[in-house]
Amino acid sequence: MKITAVTPVMITYGHRGMFMVKVETDTGIHGWGEGGISGRELGMAAIVESFKPHLLGQDPRRIDHLWQLMFRGGFFESGTVMSGAISAVDLALWDILGKHLNVPCWQLLGGRSRDRIECYCHAGLGNAQEKVAQGFRALRLGAGHTADKTGVFDPDQAVRETVSALTQARELLGDEVKLCVDLHTRFNPPAAAQVCQGLEPLRMLFVEDPLRSVSPKSYLAFRQRARVPLAVGEECSSKWEFQQLIESDAIDYARIDLCNVGGLTEAKKVAAMAETHYIDVVPHNPLGPISTAACVQLGVAIPNFLLLEYCIPTELAPGLFQSSHVFKAPFFEVPTAPGLGIDVDESKLANHPWKQWTAPIYERPDGGFNNW
Repeated sequence: MKITAVTPVMITYGHRGMFMVKVETDTGIHGWGEGGISGRELGMAAIVESFKPHLLGQDPRRIDHLWQLMFRGGFFESGTVMSGAISAVDLALWDILGKHLNVPCWQLLGGRSRDRIECYCHAGLGNAQEKVAQGFRALRLGAGHTADKTGVFDPDQAVRETVSALTQARELLGDEVKLCVDLHTRFNPPAAAQVCQGLEPLRMLFVEDPLRSVSPKSYLAFRQRARVPLAVGEECSSKWEFQQLIESDAIDYARIDLCNVGGLTEAKKVAAMAETHYIDVVPHNPLGPISTAACVQLGVAIPNFLLLEYCIPTELAPGLFQSSHVFKAPFFEVPTAPGLGIDVDESKLANHPWKQWTAPIYERPDGGFNNW
């Protein structure tokens, strides 16, 4: 079996751009993958084009070898945008291998470790009870919502808003619902610590991304100021970026993003590293249906999976994705279709033309830049 074509595809999915890669072979089997660096689709597409000398004519079943060629084949090792491109190709290769062997990818990752995949959803105070009524047992709320309307992020105000909103959510929903909050790296360490200290009585499942993860030492220091479980890692684009966070026990849950970290190949290695420190995996999944399909495959196979973020359904592009995955809140059933269990109706791609999307720009009250 040989790779005959590697094609980057960009569309608009919902309000954001979506980046995909189709890999074709001389046997007629093809696979689809997704890259997750939203707003940088043009960059990922250019990088995929640069991979073609390493991929065309190769056996697609040599997945780890091809991963190394993409990551290290240009001498300078991968960064975030390149890892997004690698992720898309890698997922497509796993899709091909599963179809070639006529088994779902989870069988190739070690077999079934659980009977279903539990998901949590995004919610606010206005629809939290509705989400629980739908069947969800874990909800994720955001932080600093005033900035969503004004573009101005005032850390002091955001601390008060966030603690108040989560306190109201706990009172509204009772003790049975698991609560999470995403601080989205918007706070500096003192403000993030104030949020975490205010949330301590609420029995949070986790606080996500209180700080940027580019400095693992910062998380070690932050551990001394916050006594809530921390879920971190969506910004990590390889196992090496996860390494210090995991080996120093600076985090409680690993937020592996399969479309950023390097696909299933790298995600499986990060999950194994996390297992040695009793850290469960909570995949970061705010992307499209291919990302969701891949996350389900990983979650079925690894022993240290906890919950899957699920907030972007296939209905945003009716008919474009043919998914065999069955979801009834809050669970995905274990998929049985070969490969990732999802395909793309290419005749409908033109209905979703790609448009440049940029992340919202937040400012501090003095006009200085603040993370979104």
